[in-house]
Amino acid sequence: MEYRKLFAINGLIDDFVLYGKPSDYVEFSRAVEAAIRGKTVATLYTASHIRIEIDSDSEAGILMTSLQNQDNRYPSVSDWEQRDILRIWGSPAVLEQLRLFLLDLAGRGKGYSYLAEFSEEYACHQSSPEWRLHVLY
Repeated sequence: MEYRKLFAINGLIDDFVLYGKPSDYVEFSRAVEAAIRGKTVATLYTASHIRIEIDSDSEAGILMTSLQNQDNRYPSVSDWEQRDILRIWGSPAVLEQLRLFLLDLAGRGKGYSYLAEFSEEYACHQSSPEWRLHVLY
């Protein structure tokens, strides 16, 4: 996973590029499924210092993502710079669309897509970081 800080019209934003083989995206989809079925947070470890946590939240009608620290508290700039958990959450229906998108992505072959393309029915929250998902061989 590559983490980048980008300047946009509304200020500094988080941006991610996730690189993986098709099997990595299948594993990602299984973690999403575990979060849906197990009603518990599923964790994926990446080759970077950032891990991904997926959680099902029946109240979230859109896909939410946010780079955070364990407590989601930032009393200092240093704490903000030490964020290392990329959290994903949404309702079971939203996460199911994400799971299917990741499986489809794994079968497309070499190339990339954006997380925001995960569903025609559901959207990503406008404040969520941008994710570019690369499939490698």
